[in-house]
Amino acid sequence: MQNFWHHLRNPTLVRRIMIAQMVLLTLLWCLFLTYVLWEDLRSPPILTGNKTYETLFTVIDSMDDRPQDRANVLAAFSKALQEDYGGGDDPELSVSLIVRKNNAILFSSAGAPTGVTNTRYGEIQRIQSDGRTWTSRTLMSGNSDAEVTLITPAGGWNFFIYLNSRGYYILPLLVCIPFLVFPAWLSIRIAMRPWSKVVREISLRTPEDLSPLKAVPRHRELRQMVDAVNGFLARVRESTERERVFIADAAHELRTPLAAMRINVEALQSYVSSNSQQELLAGIVRSNSRAARLVNQLLLMMHSEARIDTVMVPVPLTTLIQERMAALAPLAAERRIELEFYTQDEIWITGARERLMSLIDNVIENAVKYSPEGGRVEVDVRSFDTATQLRVSDAGPGIPVELRERVFDRFFRDPNQMQSGSGLGLAIVKAVAQQHNSSVGLSTSAEGGLMVTVDFPGYTSA
Repeated sequence: MQNFWHHLRNPTLVRRIMIAQMVLLTLLWCLFLTYVLWEDLRSPPILTGNKTYETLFTVIDSMDDRPQDRANVLAAFSKALQEDYGGGDDPELSVSLIVRKNNAILFSSAGAPTGVTNTRYGEIQRIQSDGRTWTSRTLMSGNSDAEVTLITPAGGWNFFIYLNSRGYYILPLLVCIPFLVFPAWLSIRIAMRPWSKVVREISLRTPEDLSPLKAVPRHRELRQMVDAVNGFLARVRESTERERVFIADAAHELRTPLAAMRINVEALQSYVSSNSQQELLAGIVRSNSRAARLVNQLLLMMHSEARIDTVMVPVPLTTLIQERMAALAPLAAERRIELEFYTQDEIWITGARERLMSLIDNVIENAVKYSPEGGRVEVDVRSFDTATQLRVSDAGPGIPVELRERVFDRFFRDPNQMQSGSGLGLAIVKAVAQQHNSSVGLSTSAEGGLMVTVDFPGYTSA
């Protein structure tokens, strides 16, 4: 029930259109009735017809010798007129009856405006009396000097009372609107199917997919929206491409001066004998190494985000991991980190070898970097019926659960992390994995550190 009320309070376009339709239907119905019945109000049928007057004259003339009975009959007749007209017993809202004879009032409805007198017999007149406007008509009997005057209020508010009393206004709306709600809802839902198709395509897009929307409807209003979205995607795509090219060019240009700086500093170290100077030069070399690693990671990032134009080929994943672990062995030895590799038979996957190398390097290098000295990094490759799984576990500080989604963003790092880094390693891993239709997950390892899991689709045993 709570979800129902929450959904009901949540504004929707379908509900807005339906309410607009119902309101428009009500306004059109009011205007139609106003047009049709306005003339009847200006000349009410109860005043224009002669049957009521003839009946009253018959009663008056036939009961001339019984004034009390005549008064009772006229009172009952007045009640019947008021009930038929509507407005109740209030003379300001209903019809009133006045009977005169020899200019003397024989009978008048309760509260009737007795000051209303017509100047011309047989004509409907609007007369001011007691500060109000009335519509009245007076006829004289052909057999006596009796006069009958019927009076109705002429105010605008009484027009709606007149309509409502006859069921012309509210009753048709109460009957029709419930039967129109479902057809209106169904017609709107059918009309909005092209909109739903566009929404479905957008919801299935990945953040990296900036290609134009394929669902281009023929409808003019929706086509304008799709064209605007495609134009926006084109501008974002161009901006992203300019950014990628700029970073790649800048990183490529920085590689040469950084390499030259390292060569010069290393050459200078052979001519310096002071320990303090040697420490300064060693610090420059370490800073140069960090800058060179950042430049290489930027190049890898740009390459991993670029579209793969070459055909993917079968790659021996087990052998590739062994090669990369051998290349990273000096880094692990420097920190006395033990590298362990667990695998089954040779497993092949389909992919781009160079980019898979960058994925493996970043995952294992991060595990070595953040593990405590003398720790252990475990690399495990498993094959399943329809997938291959790579898991790399360490005993480092790990990553808090609330940050495990954000660490895949470029240049984002755990604020509490003390180790230096660029914040590009996991971004490169995710980009390469997505290009291979794979997924990357982070969890806690058995030793309390971080475990990175990459699931590749399909496998082939040697």
